[in-house]
Amino acid sequence: MKPANIVRLLLLGGMWGMSFIFMRIASPAFGPILTAFGRVSFGGLVLIALLLLNNLSLDWRRNARFYLVIGLVNTAVPFSLFSWAALSIPSAYMAIINAMAPLFAALFGAVLLSESLSAVRIFGFVLGVIGVAILVGIGPAHVNFETLSGIAASVIAAICYGYAAIYIRQVAVKAPPLAVAAGSQIAASLFLFPIALIVTWVHPPSWPTTLYLTVRSVGAIVLLGVICTGIAYALYFRLIADEGASRAVTVAFLIPIAATIWASLFLNERITIGTLCGMGLVIIAIGLVLGLVRMPHRQWISKEQKNN
Repeated sequence: MKPANIVRLLLLGGMWGMSFIFMRIASPAFGPILTAFGRVSFGGLVLIALLLLNNLSLDWRRNARFYLVIGLVNTAVPFSLFSWAALSIPSAYMAIINAMAPLFAALFGAVLLSESLSAVRIFGFVLGVIGVAILVGIGPAHVNFETLSGIAASVIAAICYGYAAIYIRQVAVKAPPLAVAAGSQIAASLFLFPIALIVTWVHPPSWPTTLYLTVRSVGAIVLLGVICTGIAYALYFRLIADEGASRAVTVAFLIPIAATIWASLFLNERITIGTLCGMGLVIIAIGLVLGLVRMPHRQWISKEQKNN
């Protein structure tokens, strides 16, 4: 990987890791739906600006259905679920569970695309589930209904990301990646807008009591959309173009680490043995499923076969 792309990968991991911090700040003030709507709106504006700068077209008539499905499954629903989970579980929990998306993508690939699901991949998936179980059992948060519901919401969000990855491969729309990113954000905004209006009318957000907290909460939503969505998507698709999807997806290793560090620095969230053990197992599981980490036993067999 080129040095410039290594820098992009590190920046992307840091940005997406920070997104969970911003959700933890914004969601208590504005609620999950408004937080998600603000994120996709600001992110969409950045991506539209990048489209115009690159003279690219959305080709909405041709790709409208594709944008709507991706906007719903890959953006509106998981963003809302993670924003809701941010009300009850630490940032590290959300980031570690989010990192399981490649595992669910492998499962959907086996079911929908008849891709091979080897014993190593199955073991990786089981290892990831064990990692989350350890995180829940001996992590910093108390196990109660709120915690378990937040974890369930995060798991469903990761499942959405996994399915979306397979859907994109199934449809294989010939649109520039930047157009797909922008179109899906616009579609997500259109989907969330009426819901945000209804939620705001029925249950108005509880604005922070001081100017500092207000600026902090509003700033979190703006940064969540501009940096963690708009700029991050642009970096991600540049990585895919330069290095390929298999290398770009290794950012999944960095997100839990970055989120845990950011949360410890800015939200005073404790890093416990449960956090580290759960994160380590999930990261190893991702490596096994993606084929980036190989089991020693398989290497030993291959050497024996060569000797024979």
